[in-house]
Amino acid sequence: MSGPTPTINTYISDMLALERHMLVPIEKQQNDSAVQAEAGAARLVDEIASVANAHVDALTTRLDAVGGHAGSPIKSAASSVAGVVAGTINSVRKTEVSKDIRDDYTAMCLASAGYTMLHTTALALGDHATATLAEKHLSEYAACIMKASAALPSIVLSELSEEGVTIDPSVAQKARKDIEEAWSTSGSRA
Repeated sequence: MSGPTPTINTYISDMLALERHMLVPIEKQQNDSAVQAEAGAARLVDEIASVANAHVDALTTRLDAVGGHAGSPIKSAASSVAGVVAGTINSVRKTEVSKDIRDDYTAMCLASAGYTMLHTTALALGDHATATLAEKHLSEYAACIMKASAALPSIVLSELSEEGVTIDPSVAQKARKDIEEAWSTSGSRA
């Protein structure tokens, strides 16, 4: 790479803003008693928070290395406001752990698309350090998404049971198997 480019700086800055935005509701979930009561969900949320925090640190370091900055005050303010709004919605709605995990899953998918774009852009511009970082972050979210996907069936069944719905708890294993098969079958067609 001949030197830092505004394009790379913008992509890194955008990912940093997204990661910071994602952390607002995730960190609230870490302190949510309903999430904490579901051991598998609590571990998953803690792992997602740890990954996102590590991403923020790595992106900040990389942005400094390429001579960029964390974004315009308007972008930072908008991300902060959006994060606060998301956190407020989370604290007002009736807490359902499955919906928290679904929201985290969605956010990680958005971040994965962003890391795919950053990785491709960095490769195209010859910035191998940024490409490697983006690929690592994408891989870490892929692992978290798979864990969230595997955790959701048991969490949903637990919530249904708590609501007094008669369920067959053995369907959690079938649901996990079906989900895994859907992902592996779809991946082989890509």
